[in-house]
This record gives sequence, C-alpha cells and structure tokens, in this order.
Amino acid sequence: MARAFCHRCHRPASNCLCRLATPIPNAIGVIVLQHPQERSHARGSAIIAELCLQDYQCWVADDFNQHEPLQQLLAEQAEQCALVFPAAHAQAVDIDHSDRSSTAFSSLPRYLLFIDASWRKAKKIWHTTPALQRLNCIALQTRQTSNYRIRKSPGPGMLSSIEAISACLSWFDRDTDYRPMLRIFEQMIERQIEHMGQSVYQNNYRQVAGDAET
Repeated sequence: MARAFCHRCHRPASNCLCRLATPIPNAIGVIVLQHPQERSHARGSAIIAELCLQDYQCWVADDFNQHEPLQQLLAEQAEQCALVFPAAHAQAVDIDHSDRSSTAFSSLPRYLLFIDASWRKAKKIWHTTPALQRLNCIALQTRQTSNYRIRKSPGPGMLSSIEAISACLSWFDRDTDYRPMLRIFEQMIERQIEHMGQSVYQNNYRQVAGDAET
C-alpha cells in the first residue's frame, strides 16, 4: 500500500509540516526562483516559507529567461526588487547587526527574490539569466552557523533557503516575528534524523554538523 502523501508540503503524511505552520503577514513580498529538483526534495526548506508567508510566490524553472511572470515583474518593477545572491556588485548586509544606515537601502524593497537550488545550479541560474544580473543584489554576511546539518553547506556562513529568507526579512522588517519558520525548520531536521536513524545520521551526516561547529 502506498504511503499517504501531502501534496501541499510534498512530504509523507507522517512527516507533514502543514499543521506546524502559522500565517505570517510579511511586509515585503518573497519570490523564490526554484530549480525543479528542489520542488519535491524531502530536505528542501523553502516550502516552510510557502506554508507560512502570506505574501509569497514560488516560480519553478530551470531557465528563467523563458519565465513570463518573472520577466514581466522585472520589466515593470525591477527597481523595487532585490535579489539575495552574493554577486560581485551585491550590497553586503550583516544580519548579525541591526544597523541599516551603512547600506544602500534607504527604503524597503517591495520584493525579495531568492534562488532555491544547489549552489552549482544557483550559480548557473544566475549566470544564464541576464535580467537577474541587472537587479540590486544582497549578499548576506553572518557569523552564524547554519542549522542545516543534514545537507552539506558550500562554506562557512552559508545558510539554507529558509534561514536566508527568515534572516533577510527579519533584518528589513523589525515589526514582524519570523522565528516561527525556524522552529518548523528545526522540527523538520529532527524528523529527518529520526526517520533515517541515529546510526545513519552519525555515519553519514554527523561530519556536516561537526564541520559547522568548528
């Protein structure tokens, strides 16, 4: 018999995240540009933002040059958008500090865009989408360690999609509490570890956490 499956959060019913989610009225819209391989990935974290944020869109493609909603948005509102990606011209945002006076963001962006993909595929999306390269970009800087201990990070200070979304929204929007998304993220990780078993986690993933802690 096939296992019951939740088509909203793309997980088995036994690991469904939907009941953990609470609506968050984000003042800044979030648009996730998602590679197709991430859509149903059991360890994907962007789905948490989709379940919680009231102003959220997820656009799935491997070639965003052909994505009409994105092209239309950038044609009409590019100046109100900021892409969170460490491009060479990106404005550094230190999410460990609350001071916005040293940044170029004198006003809040209307939309924050995030690329949700493996680091290799995210760079490919960036390099092959000229419209994204013309946007204002944000490079998140932090001394925080990612809690994503069941997937390898490309380097220190690199956050998962949901951690980056929560951190960036929290930095721009001080009036809203985005921490509930991180609590769901923690529960998601704990469920994954429980599902795989401690021995599998220790043998295959513990080094990920150990590297992050050093």
